[in-house]
Amino acid sequence: MAMFIPVLLSGILLTQAPTLPVTPTDDSRGTTTDARTPAHPLLGFAEALELADKQSPSIEATRARLQQADELSAKAWSGYLPSITANGTYTRFPEELSFSLPGAPEPIPFQKKNQLAGEVRAQQALLVPTLWPAIQNAYLGERAAGLTAENARRETLFAVARAYLGAASLRESLAVQEQLLDVRRGFERDAQSRFEVGDVERLALLRATLDRKEAEQEVVRGRNAYATAKSALASLLGRPVDFEVAAPRDAALAIPTEAKDVASAEKTALEKRPDAAAARLDVDLARGARTQVALEYLPNLYATANYSATNAAGLTGRNRTWTAGLALSWTLFDGGLREAHLRESSGRIAEARANLRGTEEQIRDEVRKARGELETAEANLGTAEERVKLAVESAHLARQSFDAGATTYLQVTDANATLAGARLSAVAESLNVQLSRLSLARAMGLFDPTGHSLVNP
Repeated sequence: MAMFIPVLLSGILLTQAPTLPVTPTDDSRGTTTDARTPAHPLLGFAEALELADKQSPSIEATRARLQQADELSAKAWSGYLPSITANGTYTRFPEELSFSLPGAPEPIPFQKKNQLAGEVRAQQALLVPTLWPAIQNAYLGERAAGLTAENARRETLFAVARAYLGAASLRESLAVQEQLLDVRRGFERDAQSRFEVGDVERLALLRATLDRKEAEQEVVRGRNAYATAKSALASLLGRPVDFEVAAPRDAALAIPTEAKDVASAEKTALEKRPDAAAARLDVDLARGARTQVALEYLPNLYATANYSATNAAGLTGRNRTWTAGLALSWTLFDGGLREAHLRESSGRIAEARANLRGTEEQIRDEVRKARGELETAEANLGTAEERVKLAVESAHLARQSFDAGATTYLQVTDANATLAGARLSAVAESLNVQLSRLSLARAMGLFDPTGHSLVNP
C-alpha cells in the first residue's frame, strides 16, 4: 500500500497542460464515450451553430418578423396602383310603385317590390406627391428591418456560442474533479490500511475521509452544472439534451486580422456591424418622413370610374349606367397641422442623428473593451499555465520526498489538490480567452459563423 500514492500521482494528475485527462473517443457512429458518462452523440461547435441557425426558436421568430417587414414596399405601392371596389344591395318594399305616361304602352315601374342594385368603382392615383417618399421609405424600412433581424440573429448565435463554450469548459472541469476524487479515494484507502496497522494516527484517516467527501461534493456540483449548461444550450438549439460537447479547435476561434490595431478594429466595426448600418438608415428614414410631410402642401389628382346596374329602370328607362372623371383634392389650410408635423419630423431627424452618434460611440467602446479583455484573458491564461507547470513540479517533488520518507502522504495530497486547483483555473482562463475572442469578433461585426446572413452585404 505504501506505493499506491506515487502510482496514482504519476498516472492521473501529473500532466503538463490543462486538457481533459479522460479524452473522449469518436467511434464510427459519431458517438463520444468515456468511462464516466453515458454514450451520446458529440455535437461539435460548428455543428451547434449551424443547427441554431436552422432551427433556433429565436432565429425562426426573427425570420418571421423579417418576412412581415418585407411587405412594407407592397403596402406603399398599393397607393399608386388601381383600386376597384364592388358592392350590391337588395331591398324589399311593401309594394311596387309605377306610373303611366300618355301614349306609353304599359306602366313604368320606378320602385320594384324586390329591388336589386350593384355598383363597381375604380380609382387610379395620377398625382399623389406624398406617395413618392413613402415608397422610398418603405424600401429603406425593409432594409432597416433586415439589418435589425440580422443583428438579432448574430446575437442569438453569439449566445449559443457562449453556452456551448461554457458547457465544454464545465465538462473539462468535471473531468479534473472526477480524477481528483479518484486520488482522494486512493488516499483514504491507504490511510485506512496504515491506521489499521498503526502507522498513522486516526487524525490522518479523518483528514483523508473529509477530503474524499469534499471531492465527491465537488463532482456532484460539477455534474449538475454540466447538465444545467447542456440543458440551456439545448433550449437555445430547440432540441433534446441528448448530446455531449467538446472544446473547439483554436482555428474556430481565431482572432480577426482586422484587430491588429484599435483604429482598424473600430473602422471595421462601423462598416460591418448591422446595428450601425441600421442606425444610419434610421437617419434616412427620418429625412424621408419629413419630405413626405412637406409634399402634403401639393394637390392630389385621381382618375375615377363608376358602373352601376339595377332591376328598376326608373324615369330614364335604363338599368345600367357608367361615369368617368377626374378628382382633384388640395388642402389649402389645415389649422397648422402640417407645420406641426414638419417641426416634429425635424426633431426626429435630430434624434436619429444623435442615436447614430451614440451607437457609433458605443461600438467603439465595445471594440476597445473587447481588445482589452482579450489581452487580459491571454495574460491570465499564460499565468495559469505557468501555475500548472509549477504545481506539477511541486507534486513531483512531494512524491519524491514521500518515496524517501521525508514527507507524509498528507503533504502529497495537498500538493495534488494545489495541482487540481491550478488545472481548474487554467480551464477557466482558457474559457475566458475563447469568449474574449468571440466578443471581439462580435464587437467588430465579424461574428457570422454560419455565413447565412439575412441581408445582402
